Amino acid sequence: MATTIVSTVELPEKAREMLRSYNADLYELPKLGKDEQLNALSKAEILMCWCGREFDLTSNIKYMPQLKMIQTFSAGVDHLPFAAIPNNIEIYSNAGAYSVPVAEHAWAMILTLAKGLHKPTLNAREYLNSELTSPHKITESTLLVLGTGGIGREIARIGKEGFRTYNIGINRSGKPAEYFDEVYPTDKLLDVLPRADIVAIALPLNKYTRGLIGERELRALKRGAIVVNVGRGDVVKEEELYRVLKERQDIRFGTDVWWVHDGREEIPPRTPLTALPNFLGTPHIAGGAQREIAEYAIIRAVENVIRYLRREVPMNRVNRDDYV
Repeated sequence: MATTIVSTVELPEKAREMLRSYNADLYELPKLGKDEQLNALSKAEILMCWCGREFDLTSNIKYMPQLKMIQTFSAGVDHLPFAAIPNNIEIYSNAGAYSVPVAEHAWAMILTLAKGLHKPTLNAREYLNSELTSPHKITESTLLVLGTGGIGREIARIGKEGFRTYNIGINRSGKPAEYFDEVYPTDKLLDVLPRADIVAIALPLNKYTRGLIGERELRALKRGAIVVNVGRGDVVKEEELYRVLKERQDIRFGTDVWWVHDGREEIPPRTPLTALPNFLGTPHIAGGAQREIAEYAIIRAVENVIRYLRREVPMNRVNRDDYV
């Protein structure tokens, strides 16, 4: 009997071709009328979605009594309504699908901040002598990466191979990871923060990471530290970040991810961070602004669904306990 797969977006032709080789019926919701959509959902065993953008899972889950698997197109799953999803449904993220572009973006921000390009001035004396813009040396610096998953490892790889950085990683277990010289568990974060010239935040948002970086951690940074966040905005406490950056202009902070209020990521933020001269922000475009990046991510998600269809073990199973 064919497995029914429902996608909440239209798939690229390559993804359709991949699925044709398997005993599966594919429905793409944007191509269907309302009644056809409800019919497809009623038969769905696998749902591929971003969920929260183009598809309200909370209101639609009741139409999917046959659902066994959710595969997200996104790497993060903090937007999923876990309370509405029955416990028998397996959830898989798309972790790793955006590692290269997001890591490149992190390094673009690191270099921009390090060389003082976030606050342009054409006066050489002002540029070289200002605490806000004086160029910092990157080569052979100490890089601390929070999160040693796909994005964190790629940030570390670029640093190691491109700038001969000494890499320190932070993860929940302290388990060693490729491209890192040292790795520590999260409870050692305050011990290692003062060693870092550069801090890159590449953590998912869950109950363990929400608000992990606050005033105490920011004040532990060495003078002239550079911090960039390409994980989730709410890993950092917004108001405490503003307070510290306003006081310590030697710290340069860049972010591509923002804080969620009333269920949506607010750009610009509620605090006047963007007015600070030591702050750099980009509008959450690191991971999927270009069509080819989005298509690559969709292909990765389809590959994981195929593992499920082959009765293999899919990658990136989500542990609900991290979120509820």
